[in-house]
Amino acid sequence: MPDYKVYYFNVKALGEPLRFLLSYGNLPFDDVRITREEWPALKPTMPMGQMPVLEVDGKKVHQSVAMSRYLANQVGLAGADDWENLMIDTVVDTVNDFRLKIAVVSYEPDDDIKDKKLVTLNTEVIPFYLEKLDDIARENNGHLANSKLSWADIYFTAILDYLNYMTKSDLVANHPNLQKVVDNVTSIESIRNWIDKRPKTEIFLFFSFPSVCPLPVQWSVFLFLAMPMGQMPVLEVDGKRVHQSLAMCRYVAKQINLAGDNPLEALQIDAIVDTINDFRLKIAIVAYEPDDMVKEKKMVTLNNEVIPFYLTKLNVIAKENNGHLVLGKPTWADVYFAGILDYLNYLTKTNLLENFPNLQDVVNKVLDNENIKAYIAKRPITEV
Repeated sequence: MPDYKVYYFNVKALGEPLRFLLSYGNLPFDDVRITREEWPALKPTMPMGQMPVLEVDGKKVHQSVAMSRYLANQVGLAGADDWENLMIDTVVDTVNDFRLKIAVVSYEPDDDIKDKKLVTLNTEVIPFYLEKLDDIARENNGHLANSKLSWADIYFTAILDYLNYMTKSDLVANHPNLQKVVDNVTSIESIRNWIDKRPKTEIFLFFSFPSVCPLPVQWSVFLFLAMPMGQMPVLEVDGKRVHQSLAMCRYVAKQINLAGDNPLEALQIDAIVDTINDFRLKIAIVAYEPDDMVKEKKMVTLNNEVIPFYLTKLNVIAKENNGHLVLGKPTWADVYFAGILDYLNYLTKTNLLENFPNLQDVVNKVLDNENIKAYIAKRPITEV
């Protein structure tokens, strides 16, 4: 049995899904809780300088959703096939979108801006997501995907305390189908045992939250109703429509053998892709900030700290992996990065890779693929 360690602060939040999953599978793990005083010294030893981190036989990986997906495979809570996994991923990513939209308001430091954002959060965002998720739970008989217990149920239940804390409410109080999801999870003996023995914690985090936001897009009523969760991009497979871009990319990557040869490789790929997506979101929150004065302040931090930090880290990773982003070979992490780079350049109004040759090598390898070349040659001309 692998040796597992979970590194996180003495809070629930993003670490609790990992603890729930390990407990569900009765997998022994070291629950390493880092204090505020210990963190500065430990931070440089962590991938991307963040937590939670999962250590598997001495190998440290980050990105909470990627780690949860890996553990789900170990404890039998992933899907039975690629399609079922796609269904689970779309729900988990939707729950994570919901968390981020709550967090960007909860951690807003400017009280006047926060008050304005709270109106939209409470009257539009929260009701929309809870109604959609409650419908999903009803259609799946008290589960969030595939009408059976999966790590989507575990993830939602484990993170719910944190969502409730940020919104200062009981989010599922008026949504009986979501409450049924929670009840189904917390009635599992191994989960119940963990809840009974886990340390008493504060839910809050003591550091500022990295801001993210939805992009301002206007939808026609018809298109909004026709698409899952009223958003795009959407992938249609044999007439079935699914959403969540990373979930769709992961599904397609499995079909074309770019998703890793085993669960540990898949975890390492997911961690890099989620890091790239974090980078995208941190750029987007600034690029789409409607208040020019606020945007100008945020641009300073973005250009002086955020962009150099991520590009330097990713450039080192590309160097260590011989012109790839993970595993020293082509994966969908390379394709995802190359595919989204034009958009990142557009948002930042720069050539992000100008001084990062190893990342440019990653992109060049992807663009040298004959099939990619053929697609680029025939795709429609667009602004972004």
